[in-house]
Amino acid sequence: MTRKIGLSVLVFALTLGLATLAQAEKKKIVVGDPKTKWAKSSACRGYEPTYADTIARSLRSKIVQTGAYRVVSREQMKKVLREHEMSMTGLSDPTTAKMLGGFIQADLVMATEVLCHPNHVEFIVSMVDVETAEIVFSKAYEMRNLKKTSKAMKDIVKILKKYAKTGEIGDAGKSEAMMMIDSKALHDASETIIARIEHEIPTIRAEVKDVNVYADTIKVRVRGRGWAGMKLKVVRDDEEIGWLYLKKKGSGEIEAGTTGEMSSFEEGDVGTSEDFHPKVAVGYIEDEDEENEKMVDMFREGLLKEMSAADRLEPAADRKIEKIIARMGNKTKKKYLEKLFKKGVDLLIVGRFSGEAGNRRIDFEVLSTFSGKRVTKIKYDSRL
Repeated sequence: MTRKIGLSVLVFALTLGLATLAQAEKKKIVVGDPKTKWAKSSACRGYEPTYADTIARSLRSKIVQTGAYRVVSREQMKKVLREHEMSMTGLSDPTTAKMLGGFIQADLVMATEVLCHPNHVEFIVSMVDVETAEIVFSKAYEMRNLKKTSKAMKDIVKILKKYAKTGEIGDAGKSEAMMMIDSKALHDASETIIARIEHEIPTIRAEVKDVNVYADTIKVRVRGRGWAGMKLKVVRDDEEIGWLYLKKKGSGEIEAGTTGEMSSFEEGDVGTSEDFHPKVAVGYIEDEDEENEKMVDMFREGLLKEMSAADRLEPAADRKIEKIIARMGNKTKKKYLEKLFKKGVDLLIVGRFSGEAGNRRIDFEVLSTFSGKRVTKIKYDSRL
């Protein structure tokens, strides 16, 4: 019995010792209160300067939750600052940070700043290694408003977790680009683009007048005005026969093609566009003035996501389609459009943004992948 108790005590002591050692190996970090510049009639309108302290408290809490660091409490930090007559605003200076870290026996000191500008907020973060007095991480996050600081903090925590594990500072990721994007503006722009395209899908009816398998032609008489590449579902005796597509824009007697077997169709068959939901791909889009490629990527992703919930459109964005679009670049060459059409893509969005962030002009064209001709043009002023 005595031996069992002795063994249990030894196991407990070893476990406690290993836990203490693991805790000791974690770097100790100080997160300073933000230095602020709070201007009236700015992007910080509606928030008091003390809100910056809330940001710092939230950042400390998120770092604690990672379990990767020992975080010095705000009270302990302020006590040391008072004792040594040091200022919180000087923590971004490596020499001051090194001194504070030495007094408090910390490994890292993180300084933060919140600067309000008329149209955006800067959230500046820098981190100093106390031993070397080296700035190991420094970044200025630009965002539309203070609500976006939550995204900045997620990125900072992601970076710190990697630093604790590998000793390397990694990339914050694409979410940083979204800090300067008004999410409502993104949604509104996507909805406007989708509505414009859906408006260009007329309900038309076409009757097959002649099928010549040898000449590889189908003639149809169209009621309504469709665009080249527009598809019509043909039903006979309540059974779907296949799909036809118009080979040119207009109404009256037009030549058509088919995505299936031409021999399936007969004179008198009728097709309609009622069930046609064009598959839409997003091609080359340029941010002409800001050259913000990450913003463009996020816009493209957001637009495709909104399309998946649209009534009369479907997004086209699988790997093979994306490869064709990448090869095409900013030139809508016919050979690439033909490849997209064969992959089932009906429409391609291309164009550009112009103007500065928060006041961009959308100037897009929607092209038929069959003909390369413009189906519609979209001009829209956005807060993106």
